[in-house]
Amino acid sequence: MKTTIPTLVAIAALASIAHAETITQTSDYIWDLNQANAPVRLDFNEFDTMGGTRLLTNVNVHVESFFSFEMITENGEDYAIGADEWYVEAAIFNNLTFNGLFIGGVGGTGFGPLSANLEASDGVEQSGADSAFWSFKDSLIGDYDALFFQLQSFEGTGTLEADIYPYLSLLLPPPPPYFDIWVSNHTHSGSVTLTYEYSTVPAPSVLAICALTGLTSARRRRN
Repeated sequence: MKTTIPTLVAIAALASIAHAETITQTSDYIWDLNQANAPVRLDFNEFDTMGGTRLLTNVNVHVESFFSFEMITENGEDYAIGADEWYVEAAIFNNLTFNGLFIGGVGGTGFGPLSANLEASDGVEQSGADSAFWSFKDSLIGDYDALFFQLQSFEGTGTLEADIYPYLSLLLPPPPPYFDIWVSNHTHSGSVTLTYEYSTVPAPSVLAICALTGLTSARRRRN
């Protein structure tokens, strides 16, 4: 029992000293659909435990992105195609990876299935009654909290290898009729905010003082 009292006092002191803090970083990006659908590299600093004096407790990822694009479909057949014979479904996603950890899509929106009555091909691209035109403008906003066992993927003292892969997905129906698709005037930009939530850990010397104080108090009470 002589060692139990100061031990409990030291733990209580540790709980009162430790407190939650946050570190927030933001990285902006611009994605060009025409550049081979390549991911965009993001720069973040890894979480530094500062020699064990900080404990990472959570990582929050917040994405805000804005996009617009135009899409044209055109009948490639020499006969008319009804709206019930074909479709194209468009969707925009943002996929995120940090130090090899794929956290999935943060935000996503879809349009469709899109279709229209198309006259027989007139031989002129992107115009006439054999074409259909759509214009889209929207935003993708979402959050992700890393699970506890994934937190180590964010720890270190260097640069976090992170990237975002915004992509446009087009779903087409099998089998034909045959039709062409063009995507034009595409813009996609936004920001990714990474927030580290952590607790401060008292230095060993502070713990020793807490334990000594608890031991002294216990002795005084017994006297």
